[in-house]
Amino acid sequence: MLKQILLLLVTVFFFQAATAQLKNNATVFYKAGIDYKNKNMFPEAMDAFNKAIKLNKKYGPAYVEIGQIHLKTNNPEMAIVNFNKAISVNPKMADAYIALGKLYRDFKPNYDSAIICFTAAIAIDSTNKEIFYSVAWCYNAKGEYDKTIPYGIKALEIDNTYRPAYNELGHAYRRLEKYAEAIAQFKKNIAISPVDLAMLYSGYCYTELKDKEGAMEQYEALNKINENMAAALKRVIDNMQ
Repeated sequence: MLKQILLLLVTVFFFQAATAQLKNNATVFYKAGIDYKNKNMFPEAMDAFNKAIKLNKKYGPAYVEIGQIHLKTNNPEMAIVNFNKAISVNPKMADAYIALGKLYRDFKPNYDSAIICFTAAIAIDSTNKEIFYSVAWCYNAKGEYDKTIPYGIKALEIDNTYRPAYNELGHAYRRLEKYAEAIAQFKKNIAISPVDLAMLYSGYCYTELKDKEGAMEQYEALNKINENMAAALKRVIDNMQ
């Protein structure tokens, strides 16, 4: 009986050791794939990622990277397949949901599906400012501006220097005709670094508030970095009553 137990323990030990070795080898191929991908050697990268998966069929990051290569080579349908494979082997993999969300946001586009993916990612990782910003962006694209605001605010709670979130909030407030709130967000955006679009839309908001002096301040700042946008703003200012 003791001999049988020892034999079983030895068998389990060798099985675990062999499994660990396969996973280690899979990681080696995965890292090689990343290196190839960074050098734009996509066929070599694809081969390395596939070898990693052959050794470890639950290697979620490898599926994500294969999906990213399919996107870079204009094959979004296969990208979807691989992102979903990553999710199927690891339902807690936020990166897979984010990758799928970006695909639906930028390549399809299907903003409802993108929001579903980003929201799933938030449930896994609520500390990623980019995910909250991405949801805000999608709601702005859908014209559901009131839904943009809480996600933009949450992104800024994570990082109050995150310029894209100020931009999305500014657009949402402007579309909701909350011009003072919009100006406040655009100014925070500009304070981080001069941004022509933020200056332009801030100027438009001043014109809506009939504040010609404020609009002219934005025009003068904008004219230093983008004369074409400044000219467009100036035309609106000149038409103010």
